Amino acid sequence: MDVTILHWLQRIGWSAFTWALAGVLLVNMVAVVAFLLRRERSLVNAWTGPVLAANIVLIAIGIGVPVVTSVARLAILGMRGVIPSIAFSPQ
Repeated sequence: MDVTILHWLQRIGWSAFTWALAGVLLVNMVAVVAFLLRRERSLVNAWTGPVLAANIVLIAIGIGVPVVTSVARLAILGMRGVIPSIAFSPQ
């Protein structure tokens, strides 16, 4: 059972990282394209805050979720030594 959970946690961590990276790239590409099409300084002033906030949230998700899932995986691996029955639980 723990092997299934370990693989699931690893997939969730990498999926969160991949989607967050794609989100950061998408947000920044939209901002650059909008600026290049309009060429207005007011657009940059208006969009800096929301684009920065979106980047911060996406980066926090992209780093935070993999860290949390890695810590959970390490905790499960650590419990294997303490609780021997966790390694071979019947399904």
